[in-house]
Amino acid sequence: MCAEGSSPEIGGWQKGCVVPHWLPLYRSMTFRVYSNGRPLTNLAAKETISLKYSIRNELEKSARELLYGSALFFPLRSAYQHVFNRQKLLVRRKTRDFYARFVRRGDLAFDVGANVGSYSEVFCELGAKVVAVEPNPQCCQYLRRLACVYPVYVENFAAGDLPGKTTLRICDYSGLSTLTNDWYEASQQSPLNRDAKWTGTLEVEIITLDQLAERYGVPDFVKIDAEGYDDHVLRGMSFRPPALQFEFNRWLPAVAMRCFDAPALASGYEFNYVRGLEMRLACECWVRGDELRARLDALTGNEWNGDVLARRIA
Repeated sequence: MCAEGSSPEIGGWQKGCVVPHWLPLYRSMTFRVYSNGRPLTNLAAKETISLKYSIRNELEKSARELLYGSALFFPLRSAYQHVFNRQKLLVRRKTRDFYARFVRRGDLAFDVGANVGSYSEVFCELGAKVVAVEPNPQCCQYLRRLACVYPVYVENFAAGDLPGKTTLRICDYSGLSTLTNDWYEASQQSPLNRDAKWTGTLEVEIITLDQLAERYGVPDFVKIDAEGYDDHVLRGMSFRPPALQFEFNRWLPAVAMRCFDAPALASGYEFNYVRGLEMRLACECWVRGDELRARLDALTGNEWNGDVLARRIA
């Protein structure tokens, strides 16, 4: 068996061998597995490819656990991704370029549902100070490590409409953990998450965005990703930031529709949206809230989630 990106016979290596051109192979992770000069598509070939992905992912995970939050981590990650995982590097740059229109140096950003800090990091790279709001204490460990090198202020709360307490359902994939039973039940029906394991519940405290604004000031940008709880988050906000975003998801389409009805967004905003993780605006022109509601309601096919962007015009 021979693994190579172009030909089963290179530099004197014969059919049936492994050609040691490992650098481009690992850089792109796209290659063919050969036997007797022909590409294989059988189980053995698939297992070889899967093993290489698994090894790379474990190496990345181990390095993140060891170095995240240190001054060394970020330049080392960029150098590593430049060589071995160019796609991730390009995604990070594309994300930063997208948010540069909403977040500028010296701004204050609220990252609500911050998870492990991917967006908080982007906002900091753009020069902002970030308040990272996250109810899951395990995720907050990563956020506090990020705060060692960036101006991130960690608030271990759930954001909601009223102060109090609620129950967080915890998933082994932390990005699915939720405060709502509707999200919990809908996510279990999704083929995308059939392997996710729900590991327990945790009582968490709720803070409102108004309370956070009293503590830190009114933010220039608010990013909300609260897994089916975005409408509650917006009802706890009476101020009107220059720009914000909230999630739409076809599991629970009513949640995004209720977000449009939040008092703070009732007037003086125009809207656009992003499909999935494309990091580009789907509408050529910004539109009224009622028009975007109709567009989201008409989505079909694979357009099952994304983010709504709102910017203040009055």
